[in-house]
Amino acid sequence: MAAPDAASGVRAAAREALEVNVYQDPRISAPWLDLLALVRQGENVDDVRDVYDRFFEYFPQASTQWMDYIDWELSRSNFEQVNAIFTRCLRNTMSVDLWKMYLAYTRRVNPLPPFTAEENSPRDQVRRVLEQAYEFALKYIGWDRESSPIWQDYLQLLREREARGTWQEGQKMDQLRRVFQRAVMIPLNQVEAIWREYDAYETSLNKITAKKFLGERSPAYMQARTVLKELRNLTDNLVRPDLPVQPCWIVPNGKTPAKERQSLQGWRRYLEWEEKNPLAIEDPSLLQHRVLSAYKKATMYVRFDAVVWYMAAMYCQSVHRDAEALVWLHEGTEACPWSMLLRFQYAELARAQGKDQDASAALDDLLMYMHHQIDTRLEAQRAACAAVDAETDAEREAALQRRAQDDAPDDDDADKAALADIERRIQETREQRHAKVLADARPGLDEWREALSQVWIKYMQLVRRAEGIRPARQVFARARKSPHCTWQVYEANAMLEYHCSKDTTVATKVFELALKVFGPDEHLVVRYLDFLISINDDTNARAVLERTVSSMPVDKAKSVWMRWAEYEYSYGDTSAMARLDARLADVYPDVSRLDRAADRWRYGTLDYVRAKDLGYSRIAAPAAKEAKEAPADEPAADAAKASQNKAPAPEPAPKVETGGRQSMEEIRRALATSSEPVKRTRPKAEPEKSSKKRKDTAVSEAARRPARDTPPPVPVLPDAVMYFMSLLPPAMMYEGPPITADTVFECLAHSNLPVLPPVDGRKGLKRRT
Repeated sequence: MAAPDAASGVRAAAREALEVNVYQDPRISAPWLDLLALVRQGENVDDVRDVYDRFFEYFPQASTQWMDYIDWELSRSNFEQVNAIFTRCLRNTMSVDLWKMYLAYTRRVNPLPPFTAEENSPRDQVRRVLEQAYEFALKYIGWDRESSPIWQDYLQLLREREARGTWQEGQKMDQLRRVFQRAVMIPLNQVEAIWREYDAYETSLNKITAKKFLGERSPAYMQARTVLKELRNLTDNLVRPDLPVQPCWIVPNGKTPAKERQSLQGWRRYLEWEEKNPLAIEDPSLLQHRVLSAYKKATMYVRFDAVVWYMAAMYCQSVHRDAEALVWLHEGTEACPWSMLLRFQYAELARAQGKDQDASAALDDLLMYMHHQIDTRLEAQRAACAAVDAETDAEREAALQRRAQDDAPDDDDADKAALADIERRIQETREQRHAKVLADARPGLDEWREALSQVWIKYMQLVRRAEGIRPARQVFARARKSPHCTWQVYEANAMLEYHCSKDTTVATKVFELALKVFGPDEHLVVRYLDFLISINDDTNARAVLERTVSSMPVDKAKSVWMRWAEYEYSYGDTSAMARLDARLADVYPDVSRLDRAADRWRYGTLDYVRAKDLGYSRIAAPAAKEAKEAPADEPAADAAKASQNKAPAPEPAPKVETGGRQSMEEIRRALATSSEPVKRTRPKAEPEKSSKKRKDTAVSEAARRPARDTPPPVPVLPDAVMYFMSLLPPAMMYEGPPITADTVFECLAHSNLPVLPPVDGRKGLKRRT
């Protein structure tokens, strides 16, 4: 008896460990699969059903597990349970294999009796049941291009139906024709084979009428064939995991964010393609059914992608199915409880439909989820610190034991000093490890706290729009009680009071309360100064500046000083500007007088003192990059200025003779540093030379110079390209993402350009390679 008891004990311990893993994150599939395998080894039927039921709460479209569950129940002949399982899973699980299993089960429990000549015989009744089952299946899965076997089985079932008399034969013929005509209009994998069967069937009945029926359906069939090719290109490479996986930015899954987005983008492109109605379906209900079925299929594989749920809801709204849109959003929030996109949209749509309590409950659930995430991370941080304490205590005991074995008695002064040194080193080690634990946990905690603050802010704004400013104040009061609330919530409430209540006094009090709670945070102070300056309250702005900069570290106070300097240099008097210059020189002695002068004469992004007098680059790309990487609370102009202060632009390279034309580098520099169009310089009148001769001349002249003084030769640009470049605006006016010029020219060089038509009797010029 000892061996079975030991085995059951091991199984119980393994199950307990798996249950803990499942509880910690129920949306990770591996612990669930191990737990299912473990309970299926036992004899307790209720345990198996309980685990399956809990599993399907988080993976309700897991077709493989539904089929395993059905097989397990069938092995025990629990047909009532099987019927209940099919009722639960079929309509929302767009799996052809699952539907084929349902049809096979229907045939199994409804065997065909022997044929008899009587009307409405038991065989006829069973056939009707089977045909209804196939129609039911095709209604939900017949649109899928992989459902060809179901269509072909259904056609075979209809062919095998016995007909008694001409009337029944006509009924059978009409039903077969209708099913054929429905099938050939769908881009099925075997649509061509089904069309050949339909052609043969109509021809066997009547060659004359065959031409009519086939001609009527031929355009739809050709459309389906064409769409099938597009469909294969879109869907063949889609990611179809056995069970959906959370995105790597939620739970690490071995993918990079770029690869994750690429795989998810494939599904989104396919769904957008379905919405465009490539089959030209004229019936709106049929089109909507196909599109929404495609969304259901997508959620089988990318269930934890909030964007797919959002797209489905937006599609429902676009076709005026608002109730279904709310259902999609609700189910999406259950699949992706972290999704602010789905919660915000659900709350807004619920408010629009008069469901205020549902809207508030959705946001309250999101707040609860985020508090739980933060508390879980804090608990893990405390556990890590406790482990550090235990580890350092063990190291301390070991060091003291070694000291006791090796050294002199305890009352010796040298021994006491050595013991004190051991304690000091152990304490330093403890503090260093604690600091590392806190530093490692801080980015994740800050991210979740800021996300939580965003929810509070949008909650206030939503309530204000729907109910007014007083209920919004109640939400703010709740937010203030949260231990994880950040200063952004206070700022958002202050601006809400200012813009919606037109009350600067209340807004100022909220800002002051934020300073009291969070201290002189540099980002908060800059926002406060922005507000006071916007309402023209320079007296309080000066007071805030003096109260805060003195208690900040010098490096953190710089953004505050820069914000105030921008105001003072623009609107202050001469004496105030002089006093500010003196204070900045005292606080930041390493900043040169030239840089301070450039700041003084700068206005917003207009900083031509640096560009024209100090020689700093005015190319927009580095500044844009710095602005993007700078903290969100600092003005973009400061980030651009920082990048300009960082290093001057490189010296221009020596010019290469190019027959009077500007080089590409010269054109780039001209476009980047001048607001005027680039001027083309042309040589004086000279005999016309071919392009090859001009190129050879330029190369030979460059070759005669010493190698150390001559850069690589720059290709001569044709006049058309030069003219095109002169029409382009300066680079400083471009505000989009930085584009590498070399990449653009490489694409142009490898493009397949057509041959130019003859001009003035000359032959067309081909692109030189």
